[in-house]
Amino acid sequence: MAFSDSQTTLRGDVNCLVTEAAQADSMLIGLKVFPVWNVPVKSGQWPKFRLTKGELLNPDATKRTPSGSYGRVVRAYEADNYTVEDYGQEEPVDDTYKADVSRFFQAEVQAGKMCMRSVMLGHEVRVAAEIMNSTNFTATAASVNYTEANIATINFVLDVTDACTRLNNKGVIPNTIVMSKAVFARVRRSTLFLNQLRGIMGNNADRLASAEDVAAVFANEGITQCLVGRMPKNSANKGATFSASPVWGNTYVWVGYVAGGDPMSGGAGRTVAWDADGGFLVSESYRDDARRSDIIRVRQSVDEKVVDSTAGELITTSYS
Repeated sequence: MAFSDSQTTLRGDVNCLVTEAAQADSMLIGLKVFPVWNVPVKSGQWPKFRLTKGELLNPDATKRTPSGSYGRVVRAYEADNYTVEDYGQEEPVDDTYKADVSRFFQAEVQAGKMCMRSVMLGHEVRVAAEIMNSTNFTATAASVNYTEANIATINFVLDVTDACTRLNNKGVIPNTIVMSKAVFARVRRSTLFLNQLRGIMGNNADRLASAEDVAAVFANEGITQCLVGRMPKNSANKGATFSASPVWGNTYVWVGYVAGGDPMSGGAGRTVAWDADGGFLVSESYRDDARRSDIIRVRQSVDEKVVDSTAGELITTSYS
């Protein structure tokens, strides 16, 4: 059923509080990997210059003799496109329920928070599926499998440095590492990484390394952030006993360049958000008098889009 503007009320009070709650949730990293790019239309396209047809790294400048001419190049670009999809969740807040719990909390705000969490979690799942995907980014096996038995020989520094070199060879200077919490926990306990960290941090490296410490090890490669995917999701059927599973899998470590704004400025991906339909997040409500309830709705019109597959490299961990 469609609802007209006169039936639906934008809930700025809910949106403000809910947005603050979402920002405080440090386990969500999807927006840091795929920053928001606001667009005016639901579907659109933009030009993409690729390494081969765009001749982006060809050293073809020619020497000109008097009365001669320079060599010419005809570059070709390809068109890339996006189409946003509408995601959202609603929760009814019954009048009697709202009155009953009002001495404890604002029922509508609480409903908005829960709906917002679900919407943001869905976004996180979709971003993780795009990033940790060997169809989108080239995957190369780690030098040593990331198993507990290999804790003394896992060579995370070599693996990331090699990934940075592969990116440099495509004209990319990476700034971000992304991995799951389980892989991060193993890496920071690995002997070779600890030795590298002590060489940089001295006695301070005797504690467990933070994500910031990991980024610092690769500062000379251009890395400015290490994002650790900690967010869980319920993998059980609706109504069944809760069963936690990680959103970010252990198969890969991602190394690449993250940027926001227009895709022409580079970066691996964007969360394309349709401005005319409210953009990345909208909180609103409408009245259902037949059920004496206010319906709280949180929605978004987005497309989680890989815009440059050469801006990232995957390290296959063979984690177990």
